[in-house]
Amino acid sequence: MSINFSKASMVVMLLAVALFSTAQEDKYADTYSCKTGMVHFFSATAMENIDATSNTSLCILNTKSKKVVVKIKQSGFLFKDKLMQEHFNENYMESEKYPYASLDMEIAENLDYSKDGEYDVTLKGTIEMHGVKKEREIKGKLSVKNGAPSVATAVFMVKLADHNIKIPSVVGANIAEDVKVDVNFVFEKFHK
Repeated sequence: MSINFSKASMVVMLLAVALFSTAQEDKYADTYSCKTGMVHFFSATAMENIDATSNTSLCILNTKSKKVVVKIKQSGFLFKDKLMQEHFNENYMESEKYPYASLDMEIAENLDYSKDGEYDVTLKGTIEMHGVKKEREIKGKLSVKNGAPSVATAVFMVKLADHNIKIPSVVGANIAEDVKVDVNFVFEKFHK
């Protein structure tokens, strides 16, 4: 009888291990990521244009919870003018003190990922930049291909004053109060 119990115990233990492993895999079944997301911003003034791009942003999208999280390394933005890049990091964004900007949002719409196409989406949640969180609503597009999110894009404005980003009066004419931001994230299945 102890032999049967031992076999039964072994079977139960193997099933538990198999279920636990499957549960861990299923934990990320609805999760997609982009590790090289493009975030670009542009500010136009009469004096000069400010133009920078980062291709190192991280975006995670969970299709079941509709959660979207983005993390952007401030010092990852590259400018054509190195002095402008230095001023951006040291004087305006204070990148050592506030190394990341982030979005913590949810997709408002109920999307059917079984139908390929491009969908208008609304993200609702917070943007944190320069240590200040701001409730926002961002309109964008989400492409679905082969039953999964493929590409997400959005264009929106950020008001510097909303995030306590101060522009010295000496250079005030060189920097617009509102900055145009556009993003492009190409997704793949998330792997831990």
